[in-house]
Amino acid sequence: MVQIRQQLAIEPMREADVPTVQEIERHIFTTPWPRNAYYRELSSRNSAYYIVLRREIDEGSEIIGYGGMWRMYDEAHVTTIGVRRDLHHAGFGRILFAGLVQAAYDMGAKWITLEVRTSNDGAMRMYEGFGFKVIGRRKGYYTDNGEDAIVMWSDSIYSPRFRRAYEANLERIDVTVRGLRREAGPTRDG
Repeated sequence: MVQIRQQLAIEPMREADVPTVQEIERHIFTTPWPRNAYYRELSSRNSAYYIVLRREIDEGSEIIGYGGMWRMYDEAHVTTIGVRRDLHHAGFGRILFAGLVQAAYDMGAKWITLEVRTSNDGAMRMYEGFGFKVIGRRKGYYTDNGEDAIVMWSDSIYSPRFRRAYEANLERIDVTVRGLRREAGPTRDG
């Protein structure tokens, strides 16, 4: 058997990417964002950062996932992350999340926060593998079914513990990723 490494690229989301992102979102979430939400987010470049994960194919490339975050002072808050349903459990969520962590470093954030559905055990385990901790629960957070959200926070992303977890996750990514640095961000007291 010959295994060929996939060529992937993490890139900033562009307006032209929004229809594809929304198509992915419609297949994986019961309540996708409103049609104009991504366009608004993309116009907030000072506080919002959105990425897409592209996979090279014979005809060029295709978007297979996306993610986004807001910067609020020294915190980066993950607002969304999604991978095409037919590619779930293939490691692409980890690649996207590593891209968001790198974006948090690039933004100068000190912590990363997020919410995850209580039913999404796989995502929670992945976030815990990046060093995130459960710090609370938001009752009835998800409007489609009233499901609670688990609130998770990272340690300082500059702490040795977090950096080790981030590096370990980068080692698990068995693909060549353009647009994702191998180092875990600049040194900073934390």
